[in-house]
Amino acid sequence: MESAMNGSIDLNKLADSNPPIPSTHSPPSSPRSRIPSSRLIFFPNADVFGELTADQFNALIFGFLREKGFKRTAAEFKNEAEIENISIDENTINKATLPSLVHKGLRYTQLEANMHSTDAGLLTSPNRLEPLDIITNTVHDLSKIIKDRKENAMRKGKGIEYDVSNQEQLDNRQERNIDVHGGSRLMACTPSLPPVTRQVSDPDVYLLKGNSSEISACAWSPTDALMAVGFSHSTALIWEITDDLSSICGSGQRVYFLIHADAQTNELNLPVSTLAWNGEGNLLATGSYSGLTCIWSKNGELRMRLESHRAAIFFIGWNSKGDFLLTGGCDDRILVWDTNAWELKHDITRHSEHLLDVAWGNDTSFAAISKKNIYVFNVGEPQPIKIFSGYQEEIGGIHWNPTGSLLASYCGANPIKIWTLEQDECLHNLMHSMKVHSIRWSPTGPGTNNPSKPFCFLASCSEDTTVKIWDPVQGQLLFSFKGHSSPVVGIEFRPDGNYLASASKDMSLLVWHIKDGNIVKSCSFSDATMYDLSWDREGKLLAASSDSKTLALIDVSFLCDM
Repeated sequence: MESAMNGSIDLNKLADSNPPIPSTHSPPSSPRSRIPSSRLIFFPNADVFGELTADQFNALIFGFLREKGFKRTAAEFKNEAEIENISIDENTINKATLPSLVHKGLRYTQLEANMHSTDAGLLTSPNRLEPLDIITNTVHDLSKIIKDRKENAMRKGKGIEYDVSNQEQLDNRQERNIDVHGGSRLMACTPSLPPVTRQVSDPDVYLLKGNSSEISACAWSPTDALMAVGFSHSTALIWEITDDLSSICGSGQRVYFLIHADAQTNELNLPVSTLAWNGEGNLLATGSYSGLTCIWSKNGELRMRLESHRAAIFFIGWNSKGDFLLTGGCDDRILVWDTNAWELKHDITRHSEHLLDVAWGNDTSFAAISKKNIYVFNVGEPQPIKIFSGYQEEIGGIHWNPTGSLLASYCGANPIKIWTLEQDECLHNLMHSMKVHSIRWSPTGPGTNNPSKPFCFLASCSEDTTVKIWDPVQGQLLFSFKGHSSPVVGIEFRPDGNYLASASKDMSLLVWHIKDGNIVKSCSFSDATMYDLSWDREGKLLAASSDSKTLALIDVSFLCDM
């Protein structure tokens, strides 16, 4: 694998920036080298890194509240905790830090409880605890819970890792037409799809609400009526959606459950953070907060495990040919995998600049952004072919147009910038009056499935409650759609490019006709703000997921007749 790599790249050497901030994160060695298969590792009594101060912890909480959109709560907390007096640049706080610390604390406490429950100096099969149990009990109480479980399991003659027998699991899977795949460690009980209900106020809307697991990501297959959904408890599923949408409320659904357990760390609780289909729709890649990437067939079979990342994966994407897979993680690495041999083709590493987003430009080039710079790389070349700069605040995201000739970037209340590889300065600055939340290119023109439509638009949505459509070549505003009463946080074009869906913090979802700005579909949700929007390949179904536990499927098949 090493022979296929073209070196590690340090982005600190490529751009003028502030002096590096010393990192407190040291990548751990392989778990296999640290923990022998049948021996405990004892933790030191002293904390090597010292204690996290109350001010530092407050800064983490404030960053988390602000990132999650709790504006009033964040403002009150900032005032009460006097965040401005804390010697931490709040803009440098990684949004994944607080959840990561909490998850690591839960794992540490779980391991400690298992150690106390074991008489011998062995830890061959750690018992999994629920997060709520860990938070509400002392280590002594937790170890007693584990001992009781083991004793009960031994009396009943059953293994302690399952709540039902293998035969019961098999019967349940056959009854529900559900297949379960994954590593040797299955979940504590047989997975089941939460019930799907039809919304009373709008019969075109079907809702799936997770029970204990939050929905973290969703994506339609580009070739089949299959939807991939990621959950917060190391699980994803591939769900076959039939033409008769009303049938999804029944029990005869075809679902493949993908168990994203990390066999090395015994990790069963971290979310599946991102997922993506390849262009042929026969492979699904899923990335986890544990740093594990899994490759699955469309019928749920595990094909490959990639374990090079040591922290949460926040981006995963195939190029259009499917011969390269790009992954970006919070461990300060961007990796490009050769999917023919599953060897590492490109490794980019940086230490002081937080990696914020990654995007394919074409089959052999991609862009990556740090806080204030955009780097464009060719796969396999050690140095970037282009560096764009000009923002004074943290860049929010980037998107290439379908041909890879134009790159759009956005940054808070700053202008949306249009870049081209032919020059260093941006072509245009496109303005909203308030913070921009998302941008999307229309799937029209050269390089798309709609080449007869020669023009490619850029859409944007903002805190100012509007959705805007731009001419990216001339840098002109074409339309400004006003229909939401609160900030618009998500947008997505229909595959034909004629319609655009938008989601707002007013808990509504609107579908706009691009040509005249008319609203052709309006949905309201009582308890969830939708963020991620995804159309199926035919444009008949629209999926929308919230940052809580709700996934909505909306029947928009009437658009095919318009």
